[in-house]
Amino acid sequence: MKKKNCPPVALFIGRFQPFHKGHLSALKWILKRSSRAIIAIGSAQKSFEPKNPFSALERRGMIRQQLKSAGIAGKCALVLVTDVNDNGKWAAHVDTRVPEYGVVYSNNTLVRRLMKKAGKKVLAVPFFRKGRFNATKIRERMKKEQKWDDRVPAKVGLLLRKMGAEERIRKL
Repeated sequence: MKKKNCPPVALFIGRFQPFHKGHLSALKWILKRSSRAIIAIGSAQKSFEPKNPFSALERRGMIRQQLKSAGIAGKCALVLVTDVNDNGKWAAHVDTRVPEYGVVYSNNTLVRRLMKKAGKKVLAVPFFRKGRFNATKIRERMKKEQKWDDRVPAKVGLLLRKMGAEERIRKL
């Protein structure tokens, strides 16, 4: 039974390639408004390609370590969600793979449109220095051997270095 005035469980969807400080900031903001957050790691079947260099398990590991370090792991559930490649079925596909939630937080135009069409409550998250904390730009900096580690949380940076992320991205 749902308690009255209990903030809804939030769904936060992303590829997290890699999980960066903007994602962490968004998650902390979401947790101020929701009792719990379900972090759906999208495109879970994709890895070792330029746009998706990290496997779902690697992404889950980097997020899990950072959540523990930030003291918010107990308020979050991590779920892997594969692509369905059919926009008409996508929201229902997500719903079969994640626990019940009351609100979706996303700034992705397609995610917002598909979830709203499915009758979900969808809210935007304030961007945290979007120009700096952007996974595409972080991967590009890794590829070009430019400084990138100040754009990801400390635990994530350590794991990325340990897995040889820079070399992997350059080879892809």
